[in-house]
This record gives sequence, C-alpha cells and structure tokens, in this order.
Amino acid sequence: MPICNKISFAMGLHFHQPVGNFDEILERAYRNCYKPFLEVFSKYPDIKINFHFSGNLLDYFGEKYPEFLDKAARLVDSGRVEIMGGGYYEPVFQVIPKNDRLGQLRMMSEYCAERFGKDPRGMWLPERVWSPELASDIRACGMKYTVLDDWHLIKAGLDPDEIFNYFTTGDGDAKLAIFPSLKALRYSIPFKAPRKTISYLKKTARGRKNILFTYGDDAEKFGEWPWTYKLVYQKGWLDNFFKELTRNRDWLETVTFSGYMDSHPPKGNVSVPEASYEEMEGWSGGSWKNFLLKYPESNQMHKRMMYVSERISGTEKNNTDPEISKKILPARKELYKAQTNCAYWHGVFGGIYFYHLRSAIYEHLIKADNIIDGIQGSGLSVKEEDFYGNGENIIICGNKDFFMSIDPWRGGVIREIDYKPDSVNLINTLARRKEDYHDKVIDKLNNKKASGPLRFYEAMKSVDPRIRKGIFYDRYPRSFLVDHFIKEDITKESFENCDYADAGDFSIASYSVKLKDNGVVMEREGKVSGIPVFIRKEIYILPEKKIEARYSIINKGTDVLDTRFGTEINLTMPYADSERYSFKRENS
Repeated sequence: MPICNKISFAMGLHFHQPVGNFDEILERAYRNCYKPFLEVFSKYPDIKINFHFSGNLLDYFGEKYPEFLDKAARLVDSGRVEIMGGGYYEPVFQVIPKNDRLGQLRMMSEYCAERFGKDPRGMWLPERVWSPELASDIRACGMKYTVLDDWHLIKAGLDPDEIFNYFTTGDGDAKLAIFPSLKALRYSIPFKAPRKTISYLKKTARGRKNILFTYGDDAEKFGEWPWTYKLVYQKGWLDNFFKELTRNRDWLETVTFSGYMDSHPPKGNVSVPEASYEEMEGWSGGSWKNFLLKYPESNQMHKRMMYVSERISGTEKNNTDPEISKKILPARKELYKAQTNCAYWHGVFGGIYFYHLRSAIYEHLIKADNIIDGIQGSGLSVKEEDFYGNGENIIICGNKDFFMSIDPWRGGVIREIDYKPDSVNLINTLARRKEDYHDKVIDKLNNKKASGPLRFYEAMKSVDPRIRKGIFYDRYPRSFLVDHFIKEDITKESFENCDYADAGDFSIASYSVKLKDNGVVMEREGKVSGIPVFIRKEIYILPEKKIEARYSIINKGTDVLDTRFGTEINLTMPYADSERYSFKRENS
C-alpha cells in the first residue's frame, strides 16, 4: 500500500496531578503509571507519541525523579516523542485573566525549551474547556495547535463521519489547528482488547485516503485509574497494544501532531463554539462557568484569585524598579499554582469536595498576597469593592494578619477569613447540596442493592443510621456569623440536619453598611415571628491578631419575643476530633 494511503494515528497523553494532592498519590501514580508507561513505550522504536506534563508533575519529577525527565528528553531527541505545551499549572483559560493566560503558556514553553531542548509547537487545553477568544492568546504564545474532542467539532456543525483529520479555527494570525480526539478511541483505550482498536481503525478507514485518527486522553488511564494497573501492565495490555501497532505498520503509521501538520494540510476551517468534553458539559450544565454559579465556594476561590491577580498586575504596572520585578515573580508563580482547575469544579474527577485541594488554592493565593504585602505594605485597610463582579459592593478588610470578605447582601456574613501568617482560610467550608446522583444512591441504599462504588455508602449506613433517611442539604453557604432566631427546644441533630424553622429572616437578608477605620457596622430591621427586631452587627480587626464581633439586638415591638438567638460560626477544623483546638468564652 503506498505511503500516501497509509492511515495515520496520532496519540496525545496528558500527565497531570493537581497542586495540593497528597504526596502518596503522586508517588503511587509514578510507580503504577508514569514510570512503567515510559519503560514499555521505550521498547517500541517504531512508535511515535505526544506527551503533555502539567507543571505540578514537572516540579515533582524534577525534585524526586529527574531520571524520568532525562528519559523523556532522550525520547524527544530521538524524534519519537513530541512534548506539548500548555498552561503550566493547568488553569481553565476561560476564567483567568488574559495576562495570566499568556504568563502560564510562556512559563511552560520556557521550561520545555530548557528541559527538553525544543519549544512546544502545540498545547494541551485543560479539561478541553474551549472558548473562541482563546485562539488569539494561544497563537500569540507560539502555539500552532491544540487537542479538543470530536464533540467540539460536532457542535461546530461537522458530521461525525467528517472529522478524521485536523481542522483550523480562527482567522489570520489567530488561526489555530484543532486535532479532534475521537470518543470511540477514548472509550476503547485501554478498556478493550488492542486488536479491537486495530479493527476499528481498519474498518473506519476503509475506502478513505489520507485519514488521521486522533486519540488524546489522560495518561492516568494507564495504571492510575482503578483496576487499570493490573490490566495495562500485569496482564500486558500496553505491551500488546504497541505490538499490534508495530505489526500493522505497513498500513498504520503513528505520527506526532507537528509531524502530521508539516506533511498534510488541514481539512478545513471551522468556527468552534464554547464547549468542553461531552461529560463535562453534562456536569456543568453546558458551560464550565456554571460551576461558579452552582458552588459559591468555587466562586469565592475564583474571585479571591482574580483579586490577587489584579494586585500583582497593578504592582507590576506601577513598578520601574528591576529589584521589585524580581520579587514579583514568586508571587506570580504562587498565583499560577492557585489557578489549577481541579478544586474549582465537581464531576467524576473534579475536586471541589476535596478539602486538601481547596486548601492548596487558598494557601498559594495567600502566599502571593503576602509577597505583594511585602512590596506595597500591609497596613489596615477597610473598603467596599465589587468583589464578586455582580454589581454589589461587599466589604474587604485586611492587614498583615488577616484578609476578610464580608457580604452585607446575604446575611452580613463573613465569607472568608484568611490567617495570613499560616496561609490558611479559616472558613474553607463546603455546604451540602444536592447532586444528580444522590437520588440513585438513596434508592440503592433503601433497597439494599448497593454495589461497586455504592458499597462506600453502605458502609456509611452501618456507622451512621441517619443516612438511611436520606442525604441532608444546607440552605446556604457555610459562612461565619450566620444569624438565627430558633425555638428553645431545638436539638443539636435537628440543627445539623437543617431540620428546623428559622423564625427570622436575618440569615440571608441584606444589611446596611457603615465603614469604620478598623471594621464595619451593619444594621438591619426585620421581623421575628411577626415582631419587628433590630440587629446591629459590628466586625473589627484588632491588634494582636484578633477579630472581634459585637451584636446589639432590640425588640422594637410591644410583644414578648419567645425565641433563642444564635449566630452560626463555621470554621475549617480538619482535625476536629483531636486535641489541637481549645475554646474559651469570654463574657463582657
């Protein structure tokens, strides 16, 4: 068969672990996935492949296993591996500022040029979250291609039978090549026998010329996903797959993305709309940005990130001192770490439910903030600002010890308290909310049909019988100083399970605001069981690393108010069962 009629097969693997993940997980992934994959691949000199390593893994390999990077560099030198660029710490480009997009892309390109000896010509797009305006920024950083899903091109109007090649999107200097990763391959590799993948390629290519199949997916499928180490390595799936590719090389050639672009023109130009991979769109409700609406905790992290980014950019803009410029660089790196996407969303892989990933986001944001404090100063500041970008000013208070965001529009609560000396958000909490799969979980539990992953919930039943009744949901984000008027006889369990009636409307209503030099005074008149009640809530930052809250509550009616007032204080306490914490109530 002439070479021009050969089938081309481009494979792109994305190696990634989120910033803040446990060291033992990185170690396990290296031992069960990354190291053995390279060992098996190295035995097959006729096969070419594309690798993308996210920055957190590059940092980890560089510190713990530099020999892994050395081996990858030798494969690059041999022409068998093409290294792909991208955002160094794996941000969703759609929701970070343009300046940070360019910075993350250039940081990765500079690393690849130094460590692997070549500038990357293309990039991995995190979570394949695409938006048309990204093309110009990607091209401005020297990238000529990226990998999306076939789903993106189907949404662009292409027939699924037309996408066995690469396309371009954008215009002029912003024109970017798009390689569509095929769903059929993502669902078969490595879960079906290698010969079935070969059969699919041969059958689909029948009667076509100059056809390209693209496979782009997570490298963790090859040993780190549950049950895959046994399949891929112990049972020899990867060895057999590469053997099949080698055995059929007379009609099937593996190519790098750049290599294919150099010898083949694009099939056409398409306008790709906002999209992610199909499963992500299901979890997000169509747009990744919806995660910021569904999870106020994600939105809090995101807006804190935007706040820090603006501080850094403002410091850079107003600076002419090269020594200060050097000091700003570590702040940018901390910011980029905090833009790692994994903690901002939830699906099969998203990690907003993982405390340690959210904690890492805040840790790096606060570290970046502290660096800018060292440049600008860190005196006490109290100001109103449209922090959430929704047209409503909230209060931002801070000094060298604390950063606080206070939301007068939703209960006058404190949404965030950062203790800056330890780089920790003291309110890194997450409300319980309904997820699509909860009904299935409850039905399975109540019918005693739990299996597979649901065995975890079955185990929960034996520990806590209350799970039999269902899963409990919160009415509001778990913030600090949520005001309640409730009955005297409420039980601890009822409050925990949100099984109570609030006689007032102060927990979610808006307060008026008066700024003070070291804090804020918020006031509101509402009703409790039909009786008018006035609340004044004062929040101050005091010397010696203290925050003070004062309340004044006045019954403005003529009837006796038979109720109990309580302010709900939610704190991050990951070691609540230990003896690390002590509490003392002071009466004044």
